[in-house]
Amino acid sequence: MDTPTFDLIVVGAGPAGLTAATEAARAGLKCLCLDKLAPGGQLINLGELHEVDDVFTGTQTAALMTDDAAIAGVEIGFGEVVKLSGDGPWTVETAEGERHTGRAVVIATGLNKGRLGVPNEDQFEGRGLSHCAACDGPLYAGLPVVVAGASGWATHEARELIGLASEVTVVGPTPDDAPEPEGIAFVDGQIVGLEGNDGLESVVIESGGARNTVPASAAFVYVGQSPAAEFLPESLARDAAGHIVVDVDGRTSAPAVFAAGDVRASGRQYLVDAIGDGRRVAKAVVAALNKAS
Repeated sequence: MDTPTFDLIVVGAGPAGLTAATEAARAGLKCLCLDKLAPGGQLINLGELHEVDDVFTGTQTAALMTDDAAIAGVEIGFGEVVKLSGDGPWTVETAEGERHTGRAVVIATGLNKGRLGVPNEDQFEGRGLSHCAACDGPLYAGLPVVVAGASGWATHEARELIGLASEVTVVGPTPDDAPEPEGIAFVDGQIVGLEGNDGLESVVIESGGARNTVPASAAFVYVGQSPAAEFLPESLARDAAGHIVVDVDGRTSAPAVFAAGDVRASGRQYLVDAIGDGRRVAKAVVAALNKAS
C-alpha cells in the first residue's frame, strides 16, 4: 500500500464536500478535494439562493466556498474518480490515471441527473427536458413549464422560474415541511408521459388515479436521481435506492470512509443540510484520525 499523501481525500466539491474539506483543513489535516467538473457542484447551476440570510447566487456562493477552502489549505484537484480501493489507507483512482492515497475519505458526490422513467424521455432531452432552471429558464420566457420533484432543489428551481414562465407547476409529493411559494402551483402526482412534435408541448400527469394533459414547453426534472457512487466497492452498505448508509456522524460501513450530502441515505437536498453534513463529518474525521494517531 502506498504511503498516504493526504490525511483526508474528499470526493466531490459541492457544498458538503467543500465544507468538510475546509473544516478538516482548519483543524490541521492535509486535505485534497477532487471534482470531475468545477468546484461548487449543484450550486453553480442555481440562481438566487433563498436559504441564506444574504442574497447570493449559487455561483457566488460556490466561489466563496472555494476561496474559503483554498485559504484553509485545501488542495483542489480535478478528475473523475473511477475507483476507491484499500481498507485504510485508501487509494482513489481517476479516469485520467492519477492515484491519490489518504488516511480517510469523504464521499460527497451528490446525485446523477434525474430521470422521469417515461418511454420517450430521451427524444426530449435538450428539446424541452432540462435539469437547470437558471441555465435554461430564459429559453421558456412567457411559456408554461413544470418542475418534476418536491425536494429542496426542485422547489428552489421552481422559484427561479416565477415571473419568467407564464405558469410554473411543481409535480410531485406536496411538501409538508415548508410553505408553498406564491406563483407556484403544486400537483400531488407524477409525470407519466411527454408529448410534442418539434419539442415538448405538454406533459401527462397522473394524480389521484386520473390522468390529465397539461401544457408545458419545458419540464425541469428533479426526480429519479441516482446516487453518484458507481465507483465505490460493492461491500459498502447502501439502501435500496443506492444511497450510502451512514451513522449520525457520517461514518459508513467501511473504516475511515465517510459520506456527506445528497449521496448519503436520508439526505434532504437542501443547502443548509449539505453544509451541516460537511461540518459534522469533518469533526468526526478529525476525531477518528486523532484517535488512530
